[in-house]
Amino acid sequence: MVTVRLKKSQKEAVLKWVAAGLQSDEINDLAAEFDPSFSVSRRQVAYYRETRGIEIGALIEAGEQDALTEGLALKAERVRKLKQLAALMEKDLMGGFLWLDQVKGVGSGDIATLVDYEEFNKGEVDAYRGVLDDIAKELGHRVVRNEVSGPDGGAIPIKGYVMVSPDDWPGDESD
Repeated sequence: MVTVRLKKSQKEAVLKWVAAGLQSDEINDLAAEFDPSFSVSRRQVAYYRETRGIEIGALIEAGEQDALTEGLALKAERVRKLKQLAALMEKDLMGGFLWLDQVKGVGSGDIATLVDYEEFNKGEVDAYRGVLDDIAKELGHRVVRNEVSGPDGGAIPIKGYVMVSPDDWPGDESD
């Protein structure tokens, strides 16, 4: 079997696929769709696993770090996207879709008639309120309170004591 030397882009793709844990047949399926297409042997895949093990680990670690520090992993990016969505929904609702035109058939047979009516757009309003709530949660403006419970899941009784002096008791004022 003749081993063909891989181009730089092909080698990078193979390393990425090896890092993802793909086997040689899975790599060859992806390589067939690559431009230009290529194939690898099991021996080549094993070679990359053995010689590039540390690099692959570093690539995986770097990819995980990127996932934690980019895009929607960042609070500011999530809030920005939520604000965009809220603005679109608000424009839609305030632009004429707060009330929806509906048609309902009343009766049956010869006496059936169609009735036009307006219906409040509760679904989109609820979704809009949900987005606003998500923004508030992201910004820390919504406090989630946890109920205190005992080991069996039941409520813990709270004992309280009131100290009252006999001098403070209501009594007969005529003494």
